Amino acid sequence: MEKKMLASLILLSFLLPSLLSYGMAGESHKATNLFGSSLTHDPPNVTIVVDIIRARTMTLDDSEPRIYFKVYIDGEDAVQQSDIYKGKDVWINKPIAKKEVPYDAEGKVNIQIQMWEKKPLMDRILDISKEKSLFHAGKTINLTYYLKRGNWTGDDFLGDENGYGHCSGFEDGNENENDCEIWFDIYEQGEGWGGDHLTYWEKVNVYHLDPLKNYSGADFNGDGIPIEWEDKYGFDPFSDKNLSEEDPDDDGLSNFEEYETSQWLSDPFSRDIFLEVDGMEGKYSWSKPYIFPKEAQYILCNAFARHNITLHVDDGGMGGGGELIPYREIMTGHGLGDTRTKYFLHWDHHNWRLGVFHYAIICSQIQFSRPAGGCAFDVDSFSIGGQYVRNWAWSFYLQGSNYYRAFASVVMHELGHTLGLNNFRGIDNENTRFPWKKEYWEWGNYRSCMNYRYVYKVVDYSDGDDADHDQNDWEVINLARINWAT
Repeated sequence: MEKKMLASLILLSFLLPSLLSYGMAGESHKATNLFGSSLTHDPPNVTIVVDIIRARTMTLDDSEPRIYFKVYIDGEDAVQQSDIYKGKDVWINKPIAKKEVPYDAEGKVNIQIQMWEKKPLMDRILDISKEKSLFHAGKTINLTYYLKRGNWTGDDFLGDENGYGHCSGFEDGNENENDCEIWFDIYEQGEGWGGDHLTYWEKVNVYHLDPLKNYSGADFNGDGIPIEWEDKYGFDPFSDKNLSEEDPDDDGLSNFEEYETSQWLSDPFSRDIFLEVDGMEGKYSWSKPYIFPKEAQYILCNAFARHNITLHVDDGGMGGGGELIPYREIMTGHGLGDTRTKYFLHWDHHNWRLGVFHYAIICSQIQFSRPAGGCAFDVDSFSIGGQYVRNWAWSFYLQGSNYYRAFASVVMHELGHTLGLNNFRGIDNENTRFPWKKEYWEWGNYRSCMNYRYVYKVVDYSDGDDADHDQNDWEVINLARINWAT
């Protein structure tokens, strides 16, 4: 009997650690075992991925710069392929850098991102950072990534006024450092998991999901927005409260519309303006069409970027703009309205772009009381007289401007009307056009493209820094006004 008891005790001593270990594992990974996952313990390693989505040069003189990236993860060069990209605005949208690190739910990883221009003699680093320094540190994005929730802080963070995963050299207030801007994403993945950009820890401990399953596109609370978008921006994807109609940044785009336009890099906590642009065919088959020049687009985008507003121009790259309407010598109000219905709404007054995109028509000439370079003809829509701008190009040079700056200025002027810049006596005051009129001098402090004295020369709204005959246009503009469109 004693021998049997002794044998039982010996056997139990061998089995007890295994039983305890099994019980603890079953408790700590209860959600994992519920879903029948083959992963019964934390992954030993995870791969940190840095995905560069888009890069845009802002103050480079080169028309076709050759750029590349350097990415350091925990101090090590993590770039997978040293690709070089040509152009002032390039969409990359692929992982640039990866590094495997030991998994630790409480762990964090240091990441540095640099953007460089390839030059014949010596490459130069470009400024994409808000840090103020003439050296590399002042041009490098420095971040701390957290493995638990997949978020990051540092030179960019959730709720950043310039957008999450968006950094610009303009943010340091110095525009003379070869400034650029980039959009990026950072996430982690492991063997057999990670395609939905949710972290292992939050799948198991927050959402109680199978960590090995890809939940991309899953909408658990039925608000039309998938879990990966809500998780990235700090919303609860299982909340009963419908957050899809909220507009945290007050830019006129609801969370659902921000999600719909996220393919073009909108952000629910940073202001965005979307502008669809159509052009007009030239008068003859050999004539140049009337379009919004890329050079003018860059100038205009920079003007808004200085104020942490991202202007997205759809001239064919976002599925709506870039159409050329048949040539007409002169467009008036009725013709412009019909064009908007046909080419913007496509005869559908419930078109999802209504209330999301502003609309512009670049035509030959427009006329109301007189020929004009531009006019706003609806709450969300305006037109530019392309031939008018061409005809007066010589005078713009005499005034210290040029064709592209003049084009950007008049577009900003008419866009300003759709943003609510209307009720101020310095705006569209005919007498401010002529130096022999007292209004020309009276409203001189109002240095805005909304002032006829400065349109075609200034690509900016006034910041209201003068006490007399001035206003801060940037505080007056109302991006949510687009919701009035019908």
